[in-house]
Amino acid sequence: MPAKQLQPDPQQEALEWFSRLRQPGCDEGERQVFAAWCQAPQNAQAYAELETFWQQLQPPPARPRPRQINTRRSHLGKWLALLFLLVLGAVAYLYWPLMQRLGSELHTDVGERRSLRLPDGSTLHLDSASAMNVDLRGRTRQLHLVQGQVYLEVLLDGRAMEVDVGDARIQVFGTRLQIARYAHHDELVVLSGKAMVVQGGEQRLVSAGERVSFDGTRINTVQKADPKTADSWRNGRLRATDMPLGQVLERLAGYQGERLWIVDAHTAHRRVSGDFNLDRPTESLAALASAQHLQLHSVLGHWLIVR
Repeated sequence: MPAKQLQPDPQQEALEWFSRLRQPGCDEGERQVFAAWCQAPQNAQAYAELETFWQQLQPPPARPRPRQINTRRSHLGKWLALLFLLVLGAVAYLYWPLMQRLGSELHTDVGERRSLRLPDGSTLHLDSASAMNVDLRGRTRQLHLVQGQVYLEVLLDGRAMEVDVGDARIQVFGTRLQIARYAHHDELVVLSGKAMVVQGGEQRLVSAGERVSFDGTRINTVQKADPKTADSWRNGRLRATDMPLGQVLERLAGYQGERLWIVDAHTAHRRVSGDFNLDRPTESLAALASAQHLQLHSVLGHWLIVR
């Protein structure tokens, strides 16, 4: 169940309609409901602004180069084009995670947690700012974790289940497991049963009570997991036991919609323990920064710089 209820507004509803209208299953009935929703002036304005922003993200059409141009104007045009590309890249970098989530079949907003039961009887618990795609039609049930973190309670129905995470594939043989995508690595924690991580020519079998991290180049050694703290986020808590400080800061910053930038790389490797409130990430970050003698700087509501 969501940890907090967000009051709907035209901008949020416009984002949801933007996603729904682009889903393959959107039918004429939903489009009629959308048309009725647009009758309200504030709704129509919110959706028009979103469409305008989306169009601005699209690359401009190529134009034929004139045969003769002034050299000075040519240099000015190049600088303007470079500036445009830099601005476009910055905007895409900031909003690409949001557009990815909206384009996914299942997703949660920043600070929201949600539980969903799939048609096969399995249950997904999605963490804040998470996104998944699900295909249960074949002989092998296919899931794809696009962003964030998910806790899976798998109902065994005689079919195999696989979860795609970046370049890796997780073959599920158990009933309870947790998969997370972080900034620089991904992680699997098995709470019941077993699961196999396969990437390229490597593979690791992970049993109940074990965890393994992996990235695009390697699968690390399987380690013991603490089942009492692994899924504490489902209750709105982050219980860290000898956890890298950078990972704790990343989780708390993500819960308020910010990306983390640590100036001193050694700071990220400090080990910390504690119990942090995910539903009050600003207070948790302030307390952690005070205890660790850190300075936090929020930039434009998108970055959290740690010094």
